[in-house]
Amino acid sequence: MSIEAIAASQSSQGAAAKANTKLGTDFDTFLTLLTTQLKNQDPLEPLDSSEFTNQLVQFSSVEQNIATNENLEQLLNLTFANFATDAVGYIGKEVVAETPTSILTDGKAQWGYELDGTADRVQLFVTDAAGRLVHTSELENISGNQTFVWDGKDTNGRTLPDGAYNMRVIAQDAAENEVKVTMKQSGLVTAVEFDNNTPVLTVNGSGIQLSDVITVRDKAPES
Repeated sequence: MSIEAIAASQSSQGAAAKANTKLGTDFDTFLTLLTTQLKNQDPLEPLDSSEFTNQLVQFSSVEQNIATNENLEQLLNLTFANFATDAVGYIGKEVVAETPTSILTDGKAQWGYELDGTADRVQLFVTDAAGRLVHTSELENISGNQTFVWDGKDTNGRTLPDGAYNMRVIAQDAAENEVKVTMKQSGLVTAVEFDNNTPVLTVNGSGIQLSDVITVRDKAPES
């Protein structure tokens, strides 16, 4: 995780602060125009006070809404900071995630899957975020826990961009009956990154969404 990125995110001017600055400028302009109007008004036909009073009320209402938004932004920044700190605590832990999604990073994505029996034929289908089929593989005579490592190249050998990809596994036994497959990945968390403020754990060299983690445990002692 980049500490600098978090600091920059929290120190940057929020939308509410920008709106508040613009409101102040608009209010100053409004007062300048109002003062000018009052100085130059016709004494026999003075300005209707109700009109600029309504405008003052509107400015006050907008200012209150902006203040509320500023408080919400501060709360969100604080929540994200706590969330980021909690996510860093996963580094060095072993996790298990049940997910068909893996993050392709530097030309590597890894999936784990478990077969509920022996499969005579296993077909692997990798799709991108838009659902387009980008890679297929076929395996034979496997069972139990398996791992598939993808080099990020499509069926034509072209290197695809980093990002999230999904894998679907279809397994059949010798009688062409479907064998149940559970997508399950496990490994040691070595880093935490943030994709649009969403924590992504680096496990086995690829990314796993924090929301997909179902088990967290201490690293097993080395024998």
